[in-house]
Amino acid sequence: MEKNTGLQVAEIADELRAIAVNGLHWSDSEYDKARYERTLILAAELLSLVDTRTAAEIEEVYRGDLAVRTPFVGVEAAVFDPEGRLLLVQRADNGRWCMPGGIADVGEPPSAVAEREAWEETGLRVRAIRLVGVFDSRAMRSQNPNHLYHLTFLCERLSGDLALTNETLAYGYFTEEEIAALPMHHAHGYRIPYAFKANRGELDFAFFH
Repeated sequence: MEKNTGLQVAEIADELRAIAVNGLHWSDSEYDKARYERTLILAAELLSLVDTRTAAEIEEVYRGDLAVRTPFVGVEAAVFDPEGRLLLVQRADNGRWCMPGGIADVGEPPSAVAEREAWEETGLRVRAIRLVGVFDSRAMRSQNPNHLYHLTFLCERLSGDLALTNETLAYGYFTEEEIAALPMHHAHGYRIPYAFKANRGELDFAFFH
């Protein structure tokens, strides 16, 4: 896969930010804290090279969120019809296709996130029945500069009718061949084949990086 220099710079800046913020949170040494402060400034300067904001603006954002930094958790629902086709939605924000899903909320079990996102984005009530895999956005070379762990759950349809929401432009069930021709959101194209394998009973264990 061709390297995206801007994305690589943003990823490095994000990792440096995490090192700095976590160091400021956990370290008791004033000498180390000074080094982490400098690292935070350098992370902002580095990101400004590929961002529309200035280093000062980015640093202000960084200092507004000095909580411990860890990867975000995204969860999605893989819902199939009786013909073995996968349900996808077309996002309203960029027109690209993906499985219903989103970022987990604090207090929610992962499977509940998949069920909620399916309901919010498609109008279907579903039940998560197995974990397809835990996917690392960096390992998948996602174009999202934030580091995410994606949990994909195979879900069975319980009730409801497909409907558009403020987050979706369209929806549909697609074969693997049809999906290959669609513009996909970030790294969904990487995870979807595993969903098909799980639905066909070809995946003995949950995939993980």
